[in-house]
Order: sequence, then C-alpha cells, then structure tokens
Amino acid sequence: MWTRVGAAAACFAAIMGFSRLAYGVLVPAMRASLGGSFGVYGAIGAANMVGYLAGALLATRLARRPDRSRMNAASLVGMCAAVAACAFVREPILLGVLRFLVGATSGIALSLTLALAVEAIPAARRGIAAAIVWGGGTAGIALVGAASGFASPDAPDAWRVEWFGMGVLGIVAAVAFARLTGGSFAAAEKRDSGGAVGLFARGRYRALTIAYFAFGVGYIDVVTFFGAALARAHGLPIGAAWALLGTSGIAGVVVWGPLVDRLRSGLPVALACACCAGGAALVAVGAPLAAFAGAVAIGISFIGIPAMVGALLQQREPATRYPRAFASMTVALGIGQIIGPLLGGFVADRFGTAAAVATGAIALALAACSAAWYRRPNEEHTRAGGVSRTLHAASL
Repeated sequence: MWTRVGAAAACFAAIMGFSRLAYGVLVPAMRASLGGSFGVYGAIGAANMVGYLAGALLATRLARRPDRSRMNAASLVGMCAAVAACAFVREPILLGVLRFLVGATSGIALSLTLALAVEAIPAARRGIAAAIVWGGGTAGIALVGAASGFASPDAPDAWRVEWFGMGVLGIVAAVAFARLTGGSFAAAEKRDSGGAVGLFARGRYRALTIAYFAFGVGYIDVVTFFGAALARAHGLPIGAAWALLGTSGIAGVVVWGPLVDRLRSGLPVALACACCAGGAALVAVGAPLAAFAGAVAIGISFIGIPAMVGALLQQREPATRYPRAFASMTVALGIGQIIGPLLGGFVADRFGTAAAVATGAIALALAACSAAWYRRPNEEHTRAGGVSRTLHAASL
C-alpha cells in the first residue's frame, strides 16, 4: 500500500510541481520570449486556476463513479499532454488556453489521486501518507528549479524544453500509478445522503474553509511572483531559489504529517500558514540572505497545508464521503487561487513584484488566523445567548 503512496507522490510532482508551480519559475523566461506585462501572466495564471476550479467541481461527481481510477488516469495523461504542448506556444493567448486545460485536468486528478493513494492506509497514518503524497509536489518544484539553474542564459527558449520534458515525465508517472490502482473502487460505493456540501453549509468546516480560501489567494500569488521578485530585487538566480524551496518542502513532510495526526485540529494549519506568511514577508522586504531564508520557510510550510487539510477531513469523514468532501473543500481553494494571480499581477505592474509577494503574505496571515479557530470534533462549541454546548462529531 505504501508503494501506491510513493507512486501517487510521483504523480503529485506532475500535478503540483510541473503543471502548476513550475509556471512561477518560468514566467520571467516566457515573458522575455513571448512579451506581455506581469498583468498578462497573472491573468494566464488565473486561467489555470479557473480551469482547476472547474475540474474540482467535476471531481465531486466523478468521486462517486466506480471507474474513477480510469477517469483519474485519463485526467493525468491529459494534463501532462497539455503541459508538454506549452513548449510550442508562440503567443500568450494560446498559453492561457493551455493553462486552462492544464488546470481543469489537474483539478480532477488532484482529488482522485489523493483518495486512491490513501484508501488502504489506516486512519491513524493518513496524515503522514497525505504529506508524503503532497511532498511529491515539492520534489517536482526542486527538479524544475534545478533544471532552470542549469539552463544557459544564452538559450532563451530553454523553457520550451522544460515544459516538454515535464509533460513526458508526468505521463510516465501517470501510467505507473494507473497500473497500481486499476482495481481500486471496483464496486460503486453507497451514496451518503448528507452530501459534502451540506457539511459545509452547516458550518462544520467554516473556519477551515475560510482559511483554505485565504491560503489559495496568498500562496498562488507568492509562487507566481516569487521568482521574479528574487531576480528583480536581489539579482538572485531563480532556479537555485526554487530548488531550495522545493528541497525544503520535502523536509516539511517530516514535520507536518505526524503533527496533524496527533493534534487533529486547525493549529498545525495555522502554524504552517503563519510560517509561510513570514517567509513571504522576508522575500518581499529582506536582503538576499533573508530572501533565501524566506524561501526555506515557504518551502517547508506551504505544501504541507493542503496535506493537513486533507488529513483533517479524513479524520472526520467516512471513506465513502471523503473524496466528495475534499473536492468540495478544494472548490474554496480554487476560488482563492483565481483571485490570487489577478491581484498579484495588478499589484506587480503598479508597485513591483516585491509588493505582490507582500500582498500574498497578508492573505496567508489571515489564513493562519482563521485556521486557528478550527477545533477538534469533541471540542467544538456553539454559543447562543452566552450559553456554550458541546457538539459531538456523531451528531453533526
């Protein structure tokens, strides 16, 4: 079963590292080659997130299908094919279309891949399992950063080779994962009449949902303009900084996975969001050494946050309802991720890329505050007329 988790981590290198976060690494090179303002590339980033939101909404339906392992394989291969196609664009508008397709397919693949990976893991170990899977995303970032670092400055189209290479590697990982999960969920599961959306409407996850939304605004803003801010303000090599961010993210797996399994509250999410906000602030206002320290803080914290949110849901939801619950939570993240690059691009064009990163830091700080309000199931309280009463998980 842990072999499946490792294969899912390789897929997440493509889902998070290649298809989504590599965009922030390659924005400066693509902008130099294709032209356009930071606002244009912020809008392209938003197109990716619009697609991601559409995919996440579709995933809430696909999660109930008995053939979801095949649907997941198709979405992974489609995503990687679109990533590879980015190598051949000649103008920003076509890049935007492809980024939308990448987002839509990754929105489906993210929820289904995670669910398929951890279905056989005991509930007490799902936090570390989810963290390992998400850690694959940071490994993908490290690979992209290393490849960018080795690219020759005299090769302006090196970014094309990187997009194509990432697409091919992702397809290989998708095929391997599909072979391991071909028999998963062979029988259709019984539909839960409560539905994931009802859980959110009743406020069960309200604080966590708000935190996840604000995290989406902040982190995608930061990773989109992180590389450009380092290059412009500090003259630091983008590839080296991203390799550092990705490598430190792998180390973060060791920290956050076991922590959320023990605490079972929003406190680890709050701590990680605060760490990420502090790192972004260092990148925005610090000297080169402080900026590298900020990259480490961002790397250690940001990839662990989705892993912890997924683990918190797994702790409370039965296996039959978890995929829909996680997909519904992902919708909140997706909306935030649409707003983040648009806001960051607007700020970057008017005040500079460092200001865009600082804007992301503020959103991440707000996410930390909201996550701190999420309580363990047996410690949730409602207050009406000054009277508090405990709500047991079984009654929610």
